[in-house]
Amino acid sequence: MKLNQDSIRQEIKYKIFIKDLPILYAWIYSQSNFRKSYNERGVNSLYFDTSKYDFALSNMSGESQRIKIRARYYSPKGKNAIETFCASGSEFIFELKRKKNSFSDKLAFGKTKFIQKDSVTRRLSSLSNELKKYLLNIPSISNFCLQDTTLLSYEREYYEHSFCKTIRLTIDKSIFYRKSRPISKANLLSRDYVIAELKFKPNDIKNVETLMRNFPFRKVRSSKYISAMSQLHRVSY
Repeated sequence: MKLNQDSIRQEIKYKIFIKDLPILYAWIYSQSNFRKSYNERGVNSLYFDTSKYDFALSNMSGESQRIKIRARYYSPKGKNAIETFCASGSEFIFELKRKKNSFSDKLAFGKTKFIQKDSVTRRLSSLSNELKKYLLNIPSISNFCLQDTTLLSYEREYYEHSFCKTIRLTIDKSIFYRKSRPISKANLLSRDYVIAELKFKPNDIKNVETLMRNFPFRKVRSSKYISAMSQLHRVSY
């Protein structure tokens, strides 16, 4: 697997308990030179996998090369994810997220927009059909027979470093997940914590080391998607 050098990045994740959020924000605004770069919004991802959950299992086992495939869409802060999913005018971006050792990239390989409002079932079927068409252009995964598995939703805050724009920090909270077929009620994944994620280009590593020297939290291995899969589909994590 060869990652795209234009979009390659490293990611460091931190699990921060709600009670410690004042410490996090104090660090952001008084010590880090991070500034808000985008309005907070809902981030929603419909994930696809094989019938044996091959992609999820490779991520859980920590294989050196692994992928995730999803259809991502955005919603206004506080808006119900299913309402936006079914609404007229909803736009979905198909993404292939690849990871090789500690590096990753993200390839947006298709986009579709729905003019009319649909039921959940019809929208799921339409997205699956669209995905099949787009995958024909990616030989490495075009032979996989994929199905939707999980819908993951959360609210995200966006920050960008004032002096090094390629260093970004996001904070994900109110993380919900649900099984896609049949669609299930939303389950809260993050009852007492948020996930902060630092994203940067590999050549930013020295700046990142300096920036995070006094960061008051420890990095963790964390995947919202895999945590949801372990709950919904009984895949060990």
